[in-house]
Amino acid sequence: MAVSKLPQGAKLVIKVQTGVNASGNPVYRQRTYANIKSTAADADMYAIGEGLAGLQKHPATSITRTDENELVNE
Repeated sequence: MAVSKLPQGAKLVIKVQTGVNASGNPVYRQRTYANIKSTAADADMYAIGEGLAGLQKHPATSITRTDENELVNE
């Protein structure tokens, strides 16, 4: 039984620090951009993430790519 994956798309996630809580620990939120082509190059997605991060009110702490795949039994 062979299982293969079919690319379904990708998401770009920008994690931003929105402030600190009462204990002084950082509070984070995520900005997610979906429906990105799975063939997009990592360097291109990072460059877009940096550009979008520059537009955010709060500082970005990370840029993440999440690929989505469907697993099928052949």
